[in-house]
Amino acid sequence: MPIGRLTTKSKFYIDLAYWEQQGRDFHRELYDVLCDECRQMFTPDTLQMVDHVDAVTGQVKPMDALLDCASAVCDQAPDFVTPKMPLTRAIFRAFIAAGNEPQSAEEIFARIKKGSPGVILKELLSSQMEQDGITSAEF
Repeated sequence: MPIGRLTTKSKFYIDLAYWEQQGRDFHRELYDVLCDECRQMFTPDTLQMVDHVDAVTGQVKPMDALLDCASAVCDQAPDFVTPKMPLTRAIFRAFIAAGNEPQSAEEIFARIKKGSPGVILKELLSSQMEQDGITSAEF
C-alpha cells in the first residue's frame, strides 16, 4: 500500500480486485457479516445486482444485492458495530455499511464512534487492513 501524505481526510475503500487476486471470496465474507434480517432475505450463493440509489446524491449505480442490503439495513442494526468489537472489524464493517464508498478515517470514526481518527488512520495503514484489501483511493 502506498504511504504518501495520507491524513485522516484521505479516502480508503475495500479493493475487491485484491480479494479476487488473493483467491478470497469477498461475497462470502460479506454474507458472514450481514445482520439477521439480511441473512433471512439472501443465501450465501446469492449473486444478484440491484440498482442502488445514493441517498445523498440520488445517483443510481449497480451494486451487489448483499452489499446493498448491508448498507441499507445492517447499518441500522444495533449490533452491526459494537464497542466490544475489535477496531479492525468495526472499520471493515464501516466500509460495508457505506456500500464500500471511499471513506476517510474521520468519516469512519463518525460512523463507528470507536478509537479516534488518528488511531483509525493508523489501523487503515496496518498489515491487517492490507490483508482485508483496504487501500487508499488517493493513489
